[in-house]
Amino acid sequence: MSQPGDGATSVWDDATWAAWGVGLVEPLLDPYDRVADLEAMRLQARSERLRAVTLLAGTLTDLLDSLPDQDPWRHLDPETFGSYRDGLDLVPTEATEIREDIGLAALARPLGRDAARLMRACVHGWESAAHDASGFEDPVPLLVRAVTWATWRRRAYLGEDNYPVLVVFSWLRRAALIAGGGELDDDQAHQQMRASAKIVDDVV
Repeated sequence: MSQPGDGATSVWDDATWAAWGVGLVEPLLDPYDRVADLEAMRLQARSERLRAVTLLAGTLTDLLDSLPDQDPWRHLDPETFGSYRDGLDLVPTEATEIREDIGLAALARPLGRDAARLMRACVHGWESAAHDASGFEDPVPLLVRAVTWATWRRRAYLGEDNYPVLVVFSWLRRAALIAGGGELDDDQAHQQMRASAKIVDDVV
């Protein structure tokens, strides 16, 4: 049986990142595959740092921008944000063990101040988040956790939601362009996708 990390490669492979993106909305993926994909992403980021950070920061920014304008997660304080309590406004609970609460289990492990700071940086655009993330020796786990939390927030509003996967797929192409020395043209398809995914304030 393969073990976590088997087959991990430092050569960039879109399929690894795409599989991780699918895992944002599909809870039944094999746990060994999830661990292996994350390890491969970390290895690939060592040689393709700009590409990896751009992809993840762009994904995170688009997800947070899709939340209602007044959602507190768009204006968070990194010094106090990052526990399951930050989700209680949408998903109240009476559970004493959050890991056993199906609505909040994804937030059971505290986010951590560094990941919260990257979420806060998205207020100023994906470039700001990418710049801040580049200051960390190993930015992938921080950004991945932040993306997971942002995905949870959308799900708390909407239930089943495939937008996170579409965002990852879109940023795969955009990150490759940036890493190759190109510039984003904010193509119409990407902007239309962002607009159609926007959650209006009166959903809940």
